Amino acid sequence: MPFTLRPYGRFLGMTFVVCLFSLSSMVGADSLWSGTWVVREPPQGGRITMTVEEVGTGWKLTYKVVSPDAPGSLVSTLLTPLDGKDVPVLVNGKPSGQTMGIRRIDSRHTVTVLKFEGKKTGISKAELSPNGKELKVESDYYAVSNTSGLVRKQIQYWDR
Repeated sequence: MPFTLRPYGRFLGMTFVVCLFSLSSMVGADSLWSGTWVVREPPQGGRITMTVEEVGTGWKLTYKVVSPDAPGSLVSTLLTPLDGKDVPVLVNGKPSGQTMGIRRIDSRHTVTVLKFEGKKTGISKAELSPNGKELKVESDYYAVSNTSGLVRKQIQYWDR
């Protein structure tokens, strides 16, 4: 399937990325999570990267989506305290209507609730490998207009 930057698809694409990088809550091991991650199987002709920076007890997540269908890149940012509360996602510095509530489960797992204009659009579960080099994210996505119906499931791997 060709990679496109439709607003809903873009939201789904960046949602699982944010989940992955909220895994950084290991006490005394925060430096393991900081840095840039790259999706293992990028969209055809595209590239997705994410940079994780420590900010207090949470993270600043900055990621870039590059697509052959659009000039330049899409840059999204998010500041999360990793407590499950909804925080806004900025796309190219502007509010997007998207929020993510990232909750740390333990040192290697997080759960994220994804919303668009206040409606749940997905849930992602992220797991960090024991060696800290790979992230696995399993996501369930729902239609914005009908959160009771599953639209699709996705599993993605990210490498540092």
